[in-house]
Amino acid sequence: MDTNKEGVAVSALYTAGVWQWAGLTNAEWVTPASAAGVFGWVNAYMRFYRWLNPASYCLRHQLLHRHAAIDYVLTQAKCLHVLEVAAGFSPRGMTFSANPACHYTEMDLPSMVAHKRLQLQRSAAGETVLARPNFTLQAGDITTHDFSRDASHQPTAILTEGLMMYFSRSQQLPLWRAIAQRLAHSDGVYIFDYIPLSEEPRRSLLGRVLHHLRVHWFGIVGDFAYDDRDRQAIASDLRLCGFDEVRSYATGEVAQAWQLPAAEVATRTLIYVCRMKNSAVAIPALANPEAT
Repeated sequence: MDTNKEGVAVSALYTAGVWQWAGLTNAEWVTPASAAGVFGWVNAYMRFYRWLNPASYCLRHQLLHRHAAIDYVLTQAKCLHVLEVAAGFSPRGMTFSANPACHYTEMDLPSMVAHKRLQLQRSAAGETVLARPNFTLQAGDITTHDFSRDASHQPTAILTEGLMMYFSRSQQLPLWRAIAQRLAHSDGVYIFDYIPLSEEPRRSLLGRVLHHLRVHWFGIVGDFAYDDRDRQAIASDLRLCGFDEVRSYATGEVAQAWQLPAAEVATRTLIYVCRMKNSAVAIPALANPEAT
Protein backbone atom coordinates (compact mmCIF):
# COMPACT_ATOMS: atom_id res chain seq x y z
CA MET A 1 0.00 0.00 0.00
CA ASP A 2 1.42 3.39 -1.01
CA THR A 3 2.27 5.83 1.79
CA ASN A 4 3.43 9.43 1.95
CA LYS A 5 6.71 10.58 3.51
CA GLU A 6 5.10 10.48 6.97
CA GLY A 7 4.11 6.85 6.52
CA VAL A 8 0.39 7.56 6.13
CA ALA A 9 -1.45 5.45 3.55
CA VAL A 10 -2.40 7.46 0.47
CA SER A 11 -5.82 5.78 0.53
CA ALA A 12 -6.42 7.10 4.07
CA LEU A 13 -5.48 10.61 2.99
CA TYR A 14 -7.72 10.48 -0.08
CA THR A 15 -10.74 9.25 1.87
CA ALA A 16 -10.12 11.98 4.46
CA GLY A 17 -10.11 14.45 1.58
CA VAL A 18 -13.47 13.07 0.46
CA TRP A 19 -15.02 13.59 3.90
CA GLN A 20 -13.82 17.19 3.98
CA TRP A 21 -14.87 17.88 0.36
CA ALA A 22 -18.34 16.54 1.16
CA GLY A 23 -18.62 18.64 4.31
CA LEU A 24 -19.26 15.69 6.62
CA THR A 25 -19.77 16.62 10.25
CA ASN A 26 -16.44 17.02 12.11
CA ALA A 27 -14.35 16.25 9.01
CA GLU A 28 -12.49 19.54 9.40
CA TRP A 29 -11.03 18.42 12.75
CA VAL A 30 -9.73 15.02 11.66
CA THR A 31 -8.47 15.72 8.12
CA PRO A 32 -4.69 16.31 7.79
CA ALA A 33 -3.52 19.22 5.66
CA SER A 34 -1.71 16.79 3.36
CA ALA A 35 -5.02 15.22 2.33
CA ALA A 36 -5.86 18.14 0.02
CA GLY A 37 -2.95 17.46 -2.33
CA VAL A 38 -3.67 13.73 -2.49
CA PHE A 39 -7.35 14.43 -3.11
CA GLY A 40 -6.45 16.70 -6.02
CA TRP A 41 -4.05 14.44 -7.89
CA VAL A 42 -6.09 11.29 -7.38
CA ASN A 43 -9.14 13.07 -8.81
CA ALA A 44 -7.04 14.18 -11.79
CA TYR A 45 -6.04 10.57 -12.41
CA MET A 46 -9.64 9.41 -12.01
CA ARG A 47 -10.81 11.88 -14.65
CA PHE A 48 -8.45 10.15 -17.09
CA TYR A 49 -9.55 6.71 -15.87
CA ARG A 50 -13.24 7.54 -16.36
CA TRP A 51 -12.51 8.91 -19.82
CA LEU A 52 -10.80 5.61 -20.57
CA ASN A 53 -13.61 3.58 -18.93
CA PRO A 54 -16.85 5.57 -19.33
CA ALA A 55 -18.96 3.01 -17.45
CA SER A 56 -16.94 3.41 -14.24
CA TYR A 57 -18.27 5.23 -11.21
CA CYS A 58 -16.95 8.45 -9.68
CA LEU A 59 -14.53 7.37 -6.93
CA ARG A 60 -15.20 10.23 -4.53
CA HIS A 61 -18.96 9.64 -4.73
CA GLN A 62 -18.42 5.90 -4.29
CA LEU A 63 -16.54 6.57 -1.05
CA LEU A 64 -19.01 9.23 0.10
CA HIS A 65 -22.01 6.94 -0.39
CA ARG A 66 -20.16 4.07 1.29
CA HIS A 67 -19.43 6.14 4.37
CA ALA A 68 -22.87 7.75 4.57
CA ALA A 69 -24.63 4.40 4.08
CA ILE A 70 -22.67 2.86 6.95
CA ASP A 71 -23.59 5.89 9.09
CA TYR A 72 -27.23 5.29 8.23
CA VAL A 73 -27.12 1.59 9.17
CA LEU A 74 -25.29 2.40 12.40
CA THR A 75 -27.89 5.02 13.31
CA GLN A 76 -30.71 2.54 12.63
CA ALA A 77 -29.03 -0.12 14.78
CA LYS A 78 -28.97 2.14 17.86
CA CYS A 79 -26.07 0.20 19.39
CA LEU A 80 -24.47 2.09 22.27
CA HIS A 81 -21.17 0.21 21.93
CA VAL A 82 -19.28 0.63 18.67
CA LEU A 83 -15.95 -0.80 17.56
CA GLU A 84 -14.69 0.68 14.29
CA VAL A 85 -11.70 -1.21 12.92
CA ALA A 86 -9.26 0.59 10.60
CA ALA A 87 -11.01 3.90 11.28
CA GLY A 88 -8.28 6.00 9.68
CA PHE A 89 -9.20 9.69 9.67
CA SER A 90 -12.93 8.99 9.76
CA PRO A 91 -14.97 11.61 11.65
CA ARG A 92 -17.58 8.99 12.61
CA GLY A 93 -16.24 8.32 16.10
CA MET A 94 -16.07 12.02 16.88
CA THR A 95 -19.68 12.44 15.74
CA PHE A 96 -21.29 9.41 17.40
CA SER A 97 -19.42 9.82 20.70
CA ALA A 98 -21.04 13.23 21.09
CA ASN A 99 -23.79 11.12 22.65
CA PRO A 100 -22.40 10.40 26.15
CA ALA A 101 -24.27 7.08 26.23
CA CYS A 102 -22.44 5.81 23.13
CA HIS A 103 -19.12 4.14 23.90
CA TYR A 104 -17.05 4.41 20.73
CA THR A 105 -13.71 2.69 20.15
CA GLU A 106 -11.58 3.31 17.06
CA MET A 107 -8.97 0.63 16.45
CA ASP A 108 -6.17 0.99 13.92
CA LEU A 109 -2.51 0.20 13.50
CA PRO A 110 -0.28 1.99 16.04
CA SER A 111 1.16 4.44 13.51
CA MET A 112 -2.31 5.41 12.27
CA VAL A 113 -3.61 5.87 15.81
CA ALA A 114 -0.64 8.16 16.53
CA HIS A 115 -1.41 10.26 13.43
CA LYS A 116 -5.10 10.48 14.36
CA ARG A 117 -4.31 11.50 17.93
CA LEU A 118 -1.87 14.16 16.74
CA GLN A 119 -4.45 15.51 14.32
CA LEU A 120 -7.09 15.76 17.05
CA GLN A 121 -4.63 17.49 19.37
CA ARG A 122 -4.31 20.34 16.87
CA SER A 123 -7.72 21.79 17.73
CA ALA A 124 -9.77 22.51 20.83
CA ALA A 125 -12.61 20.46 19.34
CA GLY A 126 -10.27 17.51 18.87
CA GLU A 127 -8.90 17.80 22.41
CA THR A 128 -12.47 17.75 23.69
CA VAL A 129 -13.09 14.48 21.88
CA LEU A 130 -9.89 12.91 23.24
CA ALA A 131 -11.03 13.84 26.75
CA ARG A 132 -14.38 12.10 26.41
CA PRO A 133 -14.61 9.04 28.69
CA ASN A 134 -16.73 7.28 26.06
CA PHE A 135 -14.23 7.69 23.19
CA THR A 136 -11.15 5.49 22.83
CA LEU A 137 -8.33 5.38 20.30
CA GLN A 138 -6.93 1.85 20.46
CA ALA A 139 -3.83 0.55 18.71
CA GLY A 140 -4.39 -2.88 17.27
CA ASP A 141 -4.32 -5.15 14.25
CA ILE A 142 -7.51 -6.94 13.20
CA THR A 143 -5.52 -10.00 12.12
CA THR A 144 -4.27 -10.57 15.68
CA HIS A 145 -7.00 -8.88 17.72
CA ASP A 146 -8.83 -11.01 20.29
CA PHE A 147 -12.44 -9.89 19.91
CA SER A 148 -13.51 -11.92 22.95
CA ARG A 149 -11.41 -9.72 25.25
CA ASP A 150 -13.42 -6.57 24.58
CA ALA A 151 -16.79 -8.29 24.95
CA SER A 152 -19.62 -6.17 26.32
CA HIS A 153 -23.00 -7.25 27.62
CA GLN A 154 -24.54 -4.46 25.54
CA PRO A 155 -25.42 -4.82 21.83
CA THR A 156 -22.34 -3.83 19.86
CA ALA A 157 -21.80 -2.61 16.31
CA ILE A 158 -18.55 -3.67 14.66
CA LEU A 159 -17.51 -1.78 11.52
CA THR A 160 -14.77 -2.51 9.01
CA GLU A 161 -15.17 0.21 6.40
CA GLY A 162 -12.89 -0.02 3.37
CA LEU A 163 -10.97 -2.97 4.78
CA MET A 164 -12.28 -6.31 3.54
CA MET A 165 -11.32 -5.60 -0.09
CA TYR A 166 -7.67 -5.99 0.95
CA PHE A 167 -8.11 -9.49 2.39
CA SER A 168 -8.35 -12.78 0.53
CA ARG A 169 -11.09 -15.28 1.36
CA SER A 170 -8.69 -17.32 3.49
CA GLN A 171 -7.94 -14.17 5.51
CA GLN A 172 -11.55 -13.01 5.73
CA LEU A 173 -13.09 -16.21 7.08
CA PRO A 174 -11.28 -16.35 10.45
CA LEU A 175 -11.95 -12.63 10.97
CA TRP A 176 -15.66 -13.03 10.25
CA ARG A 177 -15.80 -16.11 12.47
CA ALA A 178 -14.23 -14.17 15.37
CA ILE A 179 -16.63 -11.26 14.91
CA ALA A 180 -19.65 -13.59 14.76
CA GLN A 181 -18.54 -15.33 17.97
CA ARG A 182 -18.12 -11.93 19.62
CA LEU A 183 -21.63 -10.78 18.66
CA ALA A 184 -23.16 -14.10 19.70
CA HIS A 185 -22.34 -13.13 23.30
CA SER A 186 -23.65 -9.57 23.28
CA ASP A 187 -26.00 -9.22 20.31
CA GLY A 188 -25.21 -6.53 17.79
CA VAL A 189 -24.46 -6.05 14.13
CA TYR A 190 -21.46 -6.31 11.82
CA ILE A 191 -21.34 -3.75 8.99
CA PHE A 192 -18.84 -3.67 6.15
CA ASP A 193 -18.53 -2.83 2.47
CA TYR A 194 -17.40 -4.95 -0.45
CA ILE A 195 -17.42 -4.81 -4.26
CA PRO A 196 -17.30 -8.23 -5.93
CA LEU A 197 -15.87 -8.26 -9.44
CA SER A 198 -19.34 -9.15 -10.72
CA GLU A 199 -20.58 -5.77 -9.46
CA GLU A 200 -17.77 -3.78 -11.08
CA PRO A 201 -18.52 -1.97 -14.38
CA ARG A 202 -16.89 -3.60 -17.39
CA ARG A 203 -13.77 -1.82 -18.64
CA SER A 204 -13.69 -0.47 -22.18
CA LEU A 205 -11.68 -2.38 -24.79
CA LEU A 206 -8.78 0.05 -24.47
CA GLY A 207 -9.08 -0.10 -20.69
CA ARG A 208 -8.87 -3.91 -20.77
CA VAL A 209 -5.80 -3.81 -23.01
CA LEU A 210 -3.99 -1.33 -20.74
CA HIS A 211 -5.00 -3.32 -17.65
CA HIS A 212 -3.55 -6.48 -19.22
CA LEU A 213 -0.29 -4.69 -19.98
CA ARG A 214 -0.10 -3.25 -16.49
CA VAL A 215 -0.63 -6.64 -14.82
CA HIS A 216 1.16 -9.04 -17.17
CA TRP A 217 3.95 -6.86 -18.55
CA PHE A 218 4.75 -4.61 -15.60
CA GLY A 219 3.53 -6.81 -12.73
CA ILE A 220 1.42 -4.04 -11.18
CA VAL A 221 -1.46 -5.95 -9.62
CA GLY A 222 -2.96 -3.52 -7.09
CA ASP A 223 -3.83 -3.93 -3.42
CA PHE A 224 -7.33 -5.43 -3.64
CA ALA A 225 -7.60 -9.21 -3.22
CA TYR A 226 -10.25 -9.84 -5.87
CA ASP A 227 -11.61 -13.35 -6.45
CA ASP A 228 -14.53 -14.89 -8.33
CA ARG A 229 -17.11 -14.77 -5.51
CA ASP A 230 -20.30 -12.87 -6.24
CA ARG A 231 -22.74 -11.14 -3.91
CA GLN A 232 -24.43 -14.38 -2.86
CA ALA A 233 -21.16 -16.27 -2.37
CA ILE A 234 -19.92 -13.60 0.05
CA ALA A 235 -23.18 -13.94 2.00
CA SER A 236 -22.80 -17.73 2.07
CA ASP A 237 -19.32 -17.35 3.53
CA LEU A 238 -20.67 -15.01 6.22
CA ARG A 239 -23.32 -17.56 7.18
CA LEU A 240 -20.66 -20.26 7.19
CA CYS A 241 -18.79 -18.15 9.75
CA GLY A 242 -21.79 -18.01 12.09
CA PHE A 243 -24.01 -15.10 11.07
CA ASP A 244 -27.68 -16.10 10.86
CA GLU A 245 -28.96 -13.14 8.88
CA VAL A 246 -27.00 -11.43 6.12
CA ARG A 247 -28.31 -8.65 3.91
CA SER A 248 -26.53 -6.59 1.31
CA TYR A 249 -27.59 -3.23 -0.05
CA ALA A 250 -26.19 -1.50 -3.14
CA THR A 251 -25.54 2.17 -2.41
CA GLY A 252 -27.04 3.39 -5.67
CA GLU A 253 -30.27 1.50 -4.98
CA VAL A 254 -30.76 2.91 -1.47
CA ALA A 255 -29.33 6.41 -1.94
CA GLN A 256 -32.71 8.13 -2.22
CA ALA A 257 -34.46 6.13 0.50
CA TRP A 258 -31.57 6.56 2.91
CA GLN A 259 -31.12 10.22 1.93
CA LEU A 260 -27.45 9.83 1.15
CA PRO A 261 -25.64 13.04 0.10
CA ALA A 262 -25.53 13.55 -3.68
CA ALA A 263 -28.10 10.76 -3.99
CA GLU A 264 -28.59 11.59 -7.66
CA VAL A 265 -25.05 10.40 -8.51
CA ALA A 266 -24.86 6.74 -9.55
CA THR A 267 -22.69 4.51 -7.33
CA ARG A 268 -22.48 0.81 -6.56
CA THR A 269 -20.83 -0.38 -3.38
CA LEU A 270 -22.37 -3.26 -1.43
CA ILE A 271 -23.03 -2.65 2.25
CA TYR A 272 -23.28 -5.94 4.13
CA VAL A 273 -25.29 -6.01 7.35
CA CYS A 274 -24.93 -9.16 9.45
CA ARG A 275 -26.58 -10.19 12.71
CA MET A 276 -27.40 -13.23 14.81
CA LYS A 277 -30.67 -15.16 15.14
CA ASN A 278 -33.34 -13.41 17.23
CA SER A 279 -31.26 -10.24 17.34
CA ALA A 280 -33.00 -7.22 18.84
CA VAL A 281 -30.82 -4.85 16.80
CA ALA A 282 -32.69 -3.09 14.01
CA ILE A 283 -31.45 -3.13 10.42
CA PRO A 284 -32.68 -0.90 7.60
CA ALA A 285 -36.02 -1.64 6.02
CA LEU A 286 -36.30 -1.60 2.25
CA ALA A 287 -39.30 -2.31 0.01
CA ASN A 288 -37.45 -5.04 -1.89
CA PRO A 289 -34.23 -5.80 -0.01
CA GLU A 290 -31.63 -7.91 -1.76
CA ALA A 291 -31.58 -10.47 1.06
CA THR A 292 -28.52 -12.59 0.40
